[in-house]
Amino acid sequence: MKNTDSASPIATVAQGQLRGARAGSVASFKRVPYAANPFTAANRFQAPKPAAAWSGERDASAYGPMPPQPSRAPGGGMAGEADDLTLNIWAPTNAKNAPVMVWFPGGAFYRVDAAEGWYDGSGFAAQGIVVITVNYRVGIDGFMAIDGAPSNRGLLDQVAALQWIQRNIAAFGGNPKDVTIAGQSAGAQSVMLLMGMPMAQGLFQKAIAQSPPQNNFSTAEAARVAKATGEMLGVAPMAQAMAAVSLPDMITGTEKMIGDLRDRAKWGPIGGQPPFLPVVDGTVLTETPYAALQKNAGKLPLLIGCTDEEARLYLVPGGTIDKIPPPAFDGAVRGNRLPANAAEVYAKVRDKASPGDMLAALESDGTFRIPTLRYAEQRVAAGAPVWFYNFAWSSPGFGGRLGAGHVVDVPFAFNTLATKQAAPFLGGPGHQPLADAMHGRWTRFIKTGDAGWPRYETATRPTMRFDTTSAVVNDPLAERRQLWSGAKFN
Repeated sequence: MKNTDSASPIATVAQGQLRGARAGSVASFKRVPYAANPFTAANRFQAPKPAAAWSGERDASAYGPMPPQPSRAPGGGMAGEADDLTLNIWAPTNAKNAPVMVWFPGGAFYRVDAAEGWYDGSGFAAQGIVVITVNYRVGIDGFMAIDGAPSNRGLLDQVAALQWIQRNIAAFGGNPKDVTIAGQSAGAQSVMLLMGMPMAQGLFQKAIAQSPPQNNFSTAEAARVAKATGEMLGVAPMAQAMAAVSLPDMITGTEKMIGDLRDRAKWGPIGGQPPFLPVVDGTVLTETPYAALQKNAGKLPLLIGCTDEEARLYLVPGGTIDKIPPPAFDGAVRGNRLPANAAEVYAKVRDKASPGDMLAALESDGTFRIPTLRYAEQRVAAGAPVWFYNFAWSSPGFGGRLGAGHVVDVPFAFNTLATKQAAPFLGGPGHQPLADAMHGRWTRFIKTGDAGWPRYETATRPTMRFDTTSAVVNDPLAERRQLWSGAKFN
């Protein structure tokens, strides 16, 4: 970087010069293209192509749009714009050969926004780390199985971003040989998939996975969803036909398919899942996730964990948790083939637990906690160093009912409690000591490959419990873990 003492630092990458912004000891560069606009007629549904060069200084002082995706606003519709695939960078102004963290945001593979306030990398950069947040294609454009198009285009985008980082991060003071990939939810699943992808090998050295689910489709399942999506849009699920559908109509189709897959009776084993997921296609994803990890991930250090009450995020804010009848919990027990004592175990999750409380705990385990444990167990069996955590802090948000819900750990890891995105999940101020503890452990891991508590192993299962007072606990929630001992994941 040049002009690091000015308000507008300059960095030179392969495509040209970038003019960023400076705040204290941190320089930032936003809306940096790592691949060409994939929504043009020539590039639609294709593997990512290199971003074009530019002349002069490109303004990199402000965020760009998110990729096209369903809006969170009332009434839905499309959010985001067709744009280059971009990333955002924060770096210490004096960085030289600094460790790098690359963050892949989550969003169920149909939403992504690398500009979310609580992903601001300034806190890590102030500790000597170069941070990158990455946008990638999602939904139909990123993950639908389309004849005449490569599968897993969103994952190919992520690989392209990592390749760009290898070529260019030294311009920001980063060390391309000391890269930690990280993410939460679908971003964390992306991390686990990248660890097992042959084409991603050598692009990173460490990994952090916060609440990784284990959602992927077989080629047959992906084809079934693609056929239904094409019928809904009135076109064949082929690249040329799909390219004729406008982006707003494509997003409407995504929204309809999200709703349609909630019909478990219609969709069977894939019912209730997001409609567009990574596909084990034999090319990008050569094997099922656990098999690929075993074969390709070596002994990369891994920091992995989840929150204690993941599913409450989906059931509490809209009041759904209070409308769940006992048969819904009973059906989930049967559907997951849990043992007869499951109701007794889940009745303990809260004082006077309702059917909604019990179902939230069961879904937290089945969707996030048990897959996360299986990932950790697989990595330990391979001889890799693993550090496991649970985020147990019960948020006072939403009248104290949110608890340790999905995504609540993100602003603590980034030390971004003051952002507007974090406010609804925190229920007020006063939580900085927990953020200091968690952010400090993440910083240590990124710098050293060691989170600073005992490594995970399956005899005693040492787990860092992040709470008002954080401590290592052996095998927390063991009774619930044992309920799922017979569950199969791939």
